[in-house]
Amino acid sequence: MATRLTYGAAFTMLCAIWGSTWLVIKIGLQGAPPLLAASLRFVVASVVLLVACLVFRSKLPKGRTEWALVAFYGVVLFGADYGLIYWGEGNHVDSGLSAVLFATFPFQTAIAAHALLKTERLSAQKLVGIALGFAGIAFIFRAQLAASADLFFPMLAIVLAATCAAAASVAVKRWGHDMDPVSLNAFSMGAGAVTLAAASLGAGETWAVPSWPTGILAIVYLSLAGSVVAFVTYLWLLKRIEATSLSYIAFVNPVVAVLLGFLVGDERLDALVLAGAGMTLAGIWLATSKRVGAWIRIAMGTGVVPGTAGDPPGKDP
Repeated sequence: MATRLTYGAAFTMLCAIWGSTWLVIKIGLQGAPPLLAASLRFVVASVVLLVACLVFRSKLPKGRTEWALVAFYGVVLFGADYGLIYWGEGNHVDSGLSAVLFATFPFQTAIAAHALLKTERLSAQKLVGIALGFAGIAFIFRAQLAASADLFFPMLAIVLAATCAAAASVAVKRWGHDMDPVSLNAFSMGAGAVTLAAASLGAGETWAVPSWPTGILAIVYLSLAGSVVAFVTYLWLLKRIEATSLSYIAFVNPVVAVLLGFLVGDERLDALVLAGAGMTLAGIWLATSKRVGAWIRIAMGTGVVPGTAGDPPGKDP
């Protein structure tokens, strides 16, 4: 049976993978046009997952509701969400700034979850934690945010991508609990790849084999690590923890991007960046801590003191 340590390890892995994908997408766009690059990414990932379905005899979607969810998840997440991300980065939005704009994902997920999931109501604790987490991200990238007013529409595209991701995640949380994460991703990524290919043709992009090594290696990494491994793990986690809590990955991604820039790209890591990262992590802890939630309920007169009857000691994550 999975433990909280297992959940934490899976969450950390997703943060590491998706924190790196923003930069890899930007690099890959040097070797292929945006919508075609995104389509090829999910073509490869879908084929790999379909083979995995056969090998592991995964349960296939069945019934109108499950196939409708496959189509919705595929078109909205893998089609619209990633089409907007690739288009935004392809129109001069830096990878780090893209990660910051996508960090609106937890806000939007919390709102969607409040509307559709009875067990995930929006609380003062979540709002304060999310606000603090996003403030930390904005603090880290304060210079980029101040200097990018001329990129309004590409930046808006990244924010709308987060809207699509929030809607897709909450929909799967509500209606896809019994679906196999491998087969759901396999067919949904296929639907997304078709959507992106159609958009690429409509936009008049030039279709050609991506350049080597920039375009091809980026697609391979984004397909296998950023799609196959990451999204199967994501759906596995989504069945077990709150959609809002899982969305906090979007707060950690920019921090990972900054650390990668420091370790790999020889970028400067100043004290203010570290302070912003600390704010972000504090916001995540504040939003998810059961002990903090208990104290808030006490202040509102609806809870009991942590460590007393009804809230055993040691429950704080």
